[in-house]
Amino acid sequence: MEASGRSGRPEVLVVGGAVAGLAAADALVDHATVTLYERESYDEKRVNCGEAINDTTLVPLELTPENGFVNDIDGFQLEIYPGTDRPPGSEPLSTCRLGCPPGYICDRNVVERQWARRLEERGVEVRDGEALSIPEYRELVGEYDYIVDATGQPSMTLRAFDLEQQYSGDMVALNAEVEGDFGAYERYPRIFFEGYVGYAWSFPKSESRANIGIGWAGENRPENYFAAFEAACRRAELPAPERAQTNVYTIPKGPSLAPEYLAFEQKGIFLVGDAAGIANRYQGEGICQAIRSSYLLADLIHDGREAAYPARLQSRMRSEYRLAHLMRGAWIEHRDPELLAAVARALDGLTIDEITGNPRVVYRRLIRRPRVATRLVANRGMLRRFVDAYTDSWEYATTAR
Repeated sequence: MEASGRSGRPEVLVVGGAVAGLAAADALVDHATVTLYERESYDEKRVNCGEAINDTTLVPLELTPENGFVNDIDGFQLEIYPGTDRPPGSEPLSTCRLGCPPGYICDRNVVERQWARRLEERGVEVRDGEALSIPEYRELVGEYDYIVDATGQPSMTLRAFDLEQQYSGDMVALNAEVEGDFGAYERYPRIFFEGYVGYAWSFPKSESRANIGIGWAGENRPENYFAAFEAACRRAELPAPERAQTNVYTIPKGPSLAPEYLAFEQKGIFLVGDAAGIANRYQGEGICQAIRSSYLLADLIHDGREAAYPARLQSRMRSEYRLAHLMRGAWIEHRDPELLAAVARALDGLTIDEITGNPRVVYRRLIRRPRVATRLVANRGMLRRFVDAYTDSWEYATTAR
């Protein structure tokens, strides 16, 4: 890490103050002078999306309700249904439980507010409630030794350089916080797969309140997102939120950005989290991925090896990308709810980390059920997915800048 700042320490600008930006500032502040910009105020309600954090060991806060960690879960319950044309309360084709020992359902805005306060105590200049415009951002480029772009997809950097078209795809999700009776599922929040590429969820924060939502990861999306959300709530017998309570947001279909756009080394700019397009392409999980990308970048900067960041990030994410691509294929290529239910039964008892990042464990489970494994691979589309996954053939453009 080279120092050229007035303080004798490297000057770092972090743009975007959600989990990726907070993690980057946290990992860099001991070795650099860090300024963090966040367009919204931490003292106001900022987010209630992504409120399941699967690995809370990544967050340097005590796991207390005061810090936003409100429900210490054992895992998640996956329920597989034949489709959306079903009566409310109907029985699933299969149910499986996946463990998540370090997982919590959170008040994410509280987590981020408390994390930002911790950073201020450690010397980070936190400038929340200040939105940088594209012209202002362009002026700041060159004034810092390093810029960490944690602004989401499309990132401020790619918008500033007219490169936002390099992103290959995204997923759409809606969610809201509601009140109701959620006591029966506090330890195992529910995820509903209903015959489309995506899912709905109910993540209790307590016996009487929960974050509920729905997301679509495929190309076939409803014409009216909110009406589809309401219908999913009726099927799952969940309280439907008011439209004004509901958030709509997009997340990347990772990997949705070619490695050459993860860093602009000559300008000292590096992209992390959603800005780097690294969310899980099957279930949309992105919080832990975002935090890990920031910690990786900070370690490399500290060691003077930041040029290795794009390759190292892609290498770390590769197993997750591959498995998620194949898991999506189990529905897209077959369109068979019974097969998806059989796959879910095969995975019962694994952990979220194994499901998202350890293909060998998943493959071993499936091989023990040869009929299920044979049905999965006896399909030209699935075979094509295996080839694509293991040759890193993703959808993004690969033309180097």
